[in-house]
Amino acid sequence: MSSTSGNWYLDHRADGSGSDSPSGTASGTGYDRQADREYDYDGFPVDRDLRDRRAGGGERLPVRQPNFLSAPFSARTWRETLHLVLNLPIGILTFSCAVTLFVAGVGTVLTFVGLPVLAVLIVTCRGFGAMERARAASTLDLRVTAPEPLRPARPGIGARLSAALLNGPGWRSMLYSVLMLPMAVLSFSATVLLWTFGIGYASYPLWQWVFPTYADMPGLQLYSHNGHTVYLSSAPQIAGVCLAGLLVMFVTPWVVRALANLQRLMVRGLLSA
Repeated sequence: MSSTSGNWYLDHRADGSGSDSPSGTASGTGYDRQADREYDYDGFPVDRDLRDRRAGGGERLPVRQPNFLSAPFSARTWRETLHLVLNLPIGILTFSCAVTLFVAGVGTVLTFVGLPVLAVLIVTCRGFGAMERARAASTLDLRVTAPEPLRPARPGIGARLSAALLNGPGWRSMLYSVLMLPMAVLSFSATVLLWTFGIGYASYPLWQWVFPTYADMPGLQLYSHNGHTVYLSSAPQIAGVCLAGLLVMFVTPWVVRALANLQRLMVRGLLSA
């Protein structure tokens, strides 16, 4: 090929006038549609035009919902499970701090100490709110608009106290901190109990041998009454336990989803701007 024809080919490719573009790219643009795709946390492709909905307004990125059979193995299910399990230590922390500071502040409100303590309560609970918004974004795929920062109207300690004590989002964060404890007890107990029961019983055929080998029992004891004891040791009984565990294991993700949606409602209603 001559240098003239070679230069024409380079110019022809550079300005996008040619139609002989490679497979998977837009004609003459060098835009690779496959490489530019976004995927959700479960590995499914997401419409790139909707990516901005992740920010603001409490909207979640639309993702493909796992079906009944894939739900126990979905990354979304296990992110929500992690969120609900962590609720317990976080709920104990937020409840203890909020109630302690509130009681101390209200109990001394007639003195100079009470108002600063209540102001510390509001600032602390706003910090808890920021932590919970970040946690919801990472494990619940929920992003809400954060409230405006505290801005005193004028310099001085009095203005700072007023800005904190009259801050609506701060008091809503305090309410969230208190409600976290009952929510944490419910979500932690249900999540751990259901997953333990489901996975444990579904795998019963794998560990039933432990009872006759080490416990001098033919199998898991179902009940004992007036000297009559029933053990789950026969093949039909073992299969029944396994099926019951599998049923619970496949139902649990939807219980987890319902509890996670309740948590999302709390975040939207109490921690958003």
